[in-house]
Amino acid sequence: MRVFISVFMAVFVLLTPSFSYQCLSEKDITVKKVKGVLEPVLGGAKVISVRKSPVKDLFEVVIEARGRKIPVYIDCSLNFLITGEVIDLKAKKSLTRERARELAKEATEKKLAELEKILGKKKVEKLKKALGERFTDIKIVDVNKIPKKYLFAYGNPAAKLTVYVVTDPECPFCAKFDTEMQKVLKNRNDVKFEIILFPLPFHKHAGKIVQRIVCEKSHTKKKEILDESFKAVRGGNSRKLEELGKECEEGKKAIQEHFAFGSEFGIGGTPTLIFPHGIMISGWMTADQINKVLDALK
Repeated sequence: MRVFISVFMAVFVLLTPSFSYQCLSEKDITVKKVKGVLEPVLGGAKVISVRKSPVKDLFEVVIEARGRKIPVYIDCSLNFLITGEVIDLKAKKSLTRERARELAKEATEKKLAELEKILGKKKVEKLKKALGERFTDIKIVDVNKIPKKYLFAYGNPAAKLTVYVVTDPECPFCAKFDTEMQKVLKNRNDVKFEIILFPLPFHKHAGKIVQRIVCEKSHTKKKEILDESFKAVRGGNSRKLEELGKECEEGKKAIQEHFAFGSEFGIGGTPTLIFPHGIMISGWMTADQINKVLDALK
């Protein structure tokens, strides 16, 4: 529910300033109509379904944001969006939380079925053991939609296994992950890491560093700049980060492409790893964890 509040509370509680409204008929409160009202103000979130709530004149709207489905409410006039909880006082329970848990369970079951279809039950069980609690955080990405024009790789070019790394040159956890990635590459030759540059807006120098990397023709030079950037991050050297950046129009295009891909698949942070078969996991991982996931997916 915290994610629910943070995503939507800052958007709108009231869609219009007027307190004079008239209810629409139930048949007129359709997904299409609610989409038209809500989606323009929900920052990329999608309306999935609409149904009556237990409260008179209030309708439950299931919205998908960053890969998660959560319930919000809209009144019968489609003028007011409510992002709080509906609590049954007699039963002493939150109907909103119950619905959120139900949606999460449905999503988990759907994801498990999809994973078993892609990997088979044996590999899914291995993946569960490899990831532990993080197994529930898995998302599935269509690797054919990954924009590959601006990628460059670390590791064996002929490796059978590919991990795509969504990374930001100014991100401390990306710098931390880079150290673990190098440990993996030191001990195995069957994997390569393809780099998807994804400068987060709140990192002051990341955008220009990414632009410079993209416009370097040599893959060796690209890696040198990214390595220097991570070294500067680990050393807290902001002056070096500023020196590494350079504006470049092609780099700006690359950033737009990568952000569009990230938006489609709910990527909002770095590092994010996309393992073989499109298995996506957000957050940094140790070399041991990476190896276990790779071995489970072989």
